[in-house]
Amino acid sequence: MAATGKWQLTINTPMGTQTPVLTVNEDGTGSLEGTRGKQSVDDLKVDGDNVSYTVQFSAMGQNIKLNVTATASGDTITGRMDTPMGGADFTGVRVT
Repeated sequence: MAATGKWQLTINTPMGTQTPVLTVNEDGTGSLEGTRGKQSVDDLKVDGDNVSYTVQFSAMGQNIKLNVTATASGDTITGRMDTPMGGADFTGVRVT
């Protein structure tokens, strides 16, 4: 599957540029690791070059759920993270 692997993402958010590492495993599991630590992603779906998942975390006293969709092309990935506060487009490069 083209979308599997590790991806160094660059996301421009209202809180500044974030650079988490997304891991998409062939067994349908994955994680997102950044300044808030490492956490598993939920509802991970991989269909060839396309990947989608959700991730939840707490920030400023609120639980926030991100809905993410992305498309891989070779060693790059582009996508969008949607939150209750709006969305953010992102890009990334394969790191493994």
